[in-house]
Amino acid sequence: MDKPAFMARLENVENLPTLPIVVQQIQKLIASPKSNMVQIAMIIAKDQAIAARVIRLINSAFYGMGGKVTSIQQAIVLLGLNTVKNLVMGVSVVKMFEDSAGNASLFDRQKFWMHTFACALGAKMIAKKINMPEPEDFFLAGLLHDIGILVLDQFFHQEFIGILLGAAPRKIDYVKAELVVLGLTHAEIGEYIARKWKLPEVLVHAVLYHHQPLFTAKDLAGSIKVISAVHIANITATNRGLDMGYRNGTKSCDAQALKCIGLSGSEIELIFDDVEKEVKDVVKDWGV
Repeated sequence: MDKPAFMARLENVENLPTLPIVVQQIQKLIASPKSNMVQIAMIIAKDQAIAARVIRLINSAFYGMGGKVTSIQQAIVLLGLNTVKNLVMGVSVVKMFEDSAGNASLFDRQKFWMHTFACALGAKMIAKKINMPEPEDFFLAGLLHDIGILVLDQFFHQEFIGILLGAAPRKIDYVKAELVVLGLTHAEIGEYIARKWKLPEVLVHAVLYHHQPLFTAKDLAGSIKVISAVHIANITATNRGLDMGYRNGTKSCDAQALKCIGLSGSEIELIFDDVEKEVKDVVKDWGV
């Protein structure tokens, strides 16, 4: 199959996942200068399942609120609107895919989520280390970076099985297997979904370029740090065995991404010492 043929099939999938109404409404409210915190809190609270998960997460050890948060409005006051917005988005995406596994029995979802959260946690810790103002943006970008794989699992079962068989131990790299079977990669599929969901460009860029960071396009200027952090977190997590089980040797991080972040290899490895200690608890807190 080639890329145009696959994209035509993707565009014709009638039941591709869409963002919950609560997320769409939050996006509209945040974009409006007339909106306020109370309105946004009320919108989130209307979806009781998502609101309950968000409050549970905020009270987990990861955020250190110690059970003090009892409402979405209180969460926004204590942690800020951006953190709560990103949590709602993350919870919505995880919830969307958790009960919709495809037929690819070769796909270990537990390993997939472990890798996903290792990448998200690593990107956030990198952001904190380099004093970025919104580390939760980095966490969400890491959480979403492999959504294309979930789409393959759910909607393109036979092709996905072919990819996994091609990437089995001692065969070819997983991304190369995607190119052989589909003519494109999960990063490009993820970009399609992210644009369909009207996600912020920085998230679209992180999804698209997490394997091959791109630094030349002018429209990427505001995304470069996030792209670099997600790329480095993805590679480092994979090298440490926090991957889907189809690792084919050790990979190197893009030199420009490392330069952009400005951390040494030893500093990144120290960050991932902490990631390895925390990731299992984070996965458990998120309920996947």
